[in-house]
Amino acid sequence: MIHKSVFSLVTVLLFPLQAFALEWSMHGSVKNETSYFISGEKRLDKLQNRLDLKPEAMLTDRLEFRGRALLWYDAAMDIEANNVTDLTPAIKKHYRTYIKSKEAYLLYGGDAFDLRLGQQQIVWGKTDGLRMLDIVNPLDMREFLLDDFLDSRIGLVAARLNYYTYLNDHEHEFEFIVIPDARPAELAPTGSRWAYALPTLPTGITPVILKSEEPNWSAGNTEYGVAWRANLDGWDLSLNWFYGWKDTPNLQKKLSGATMFITPVYSRMHTVGGSFSNAFGAFVVRAEMAVNIDEGLDANGITAASSVAHHTTLNAAVGVDYTANNWTVSPQFFVRHLTGWDANISEDRTSGFVSLLLATDYLNEKLKPEVSGLYNWADRSWMVRPKASYEFSDHIKVIVGIDLFGGQSSSFFGQFNDNDRVYGELEYTF
Repeated sequence: MIHKSVFSLVTVLLFPLQAFALEWSMHGSVKNETSYFISGEKRLDKLQNRLDLKPEAMLTDRLEFRGRALLWYDAAMDIEANNVTDLTPAIKKHYRTYIKSKEAYLLYGGDAFDLRLGQQQIVWGKTDGLRMLDIVNPLDMREFLLDDFLDSRIGLVAARLNYYTYLNDHEHEFEFIVIPDARPAELAPTGSRWAYALPTLPTGITPVILKSEEPNWSAGNTEYGVAWRANLDGWDLSLNWFYGWKDTPNLQKKLSGATMFITPVYSRMHTVGGSFSNAFGAFVVRAEMAVNIDEGLDANGITAASSVAHHTTLNAAVGVDYTANNWTVSPQFFVRHLTGWDANISEDRTSGFVSLLLATDYLNEKLKPEVSGLYNWADRSWMVRPKASYEFSDHIKVIVGIDLFGGQSSSFFGQFNDNDRVYGELEYTF
């Protein structure tokens, strides 16, 4: 696997660093994350002890190495008893341990450009919580959307060139990326409590999930992207184009007798869009738009041809951040529209989300309570996440919180109605 070879590269590079690096450092954290399901079957969700390592080395005055490795052991998988539904031996194995490289790349800084070669995370867009332009790196969705994107993004081996120039007294940045390491999102294993629900089938029909053909490291699967960024009269602007694979699969169905064979299939698409933001006193206005050309969509058919459709989708978001008197209020509105829609397509012609973040701080910014929420106005499902953090020192932080879900059991958030949980985190950074 590519991630294992990259992790080995990090190890090889680190051991001889003292022999040839001008400067090197190791930062990171040790963290415990514990969560407990308070709805459905009440039990431990995780008792995770993890190590996060971030090595950096200046190899020359222009060349440096940056890396990040994340590993953990989840004791809940050994404490909780096996069952035949959501805690099978295979599911436990998936969640018990994790050893992966998140980033491992060389950065060369020229006079007017930066060149990055290796495994990296490439972040586009202006939205929080949901992704439109930020689609370059797929996500590890073992816990749905609850992980921070910095942890859930899957690092990809890529070549990334950022070129800087002045035009009409304004600095412009041009970014070019080539990714031979095409990979899909890593979904929660089928049967686990964080797995997406399968489509509803007629009574008496048995589903059988077949192995998918995922995009991988090959010349024919290479992804490409270009972005332009500039600040013009206070406006942060970007234009983006990406040609790659849709990270999540569509479900291609074929009915044979009383068996429905379901094959996850992946398709390419072009994404064209842009973003802007500007500050007006205590307010920051930001927005982005992404047009997905020939996006794969699930349909209601029972044959390979009728169960997956391809159409252009329009996706847009606008948000406002208000910060004053130790308070941050940040609403966002997301909308998605399908061109060429017909009644056979599984999702609505127009759908979207509303989000809200409320945050403040006390005790000289040591105590930071906040609450965030997402509401899907198409299916009326929701997720609310109140939490509070307390910093005992520059190195020690505690977080407690609750994750709550609501809506019909067939809805986007409502499918996780039985996964309400309380959690706590204790982290030491170095």
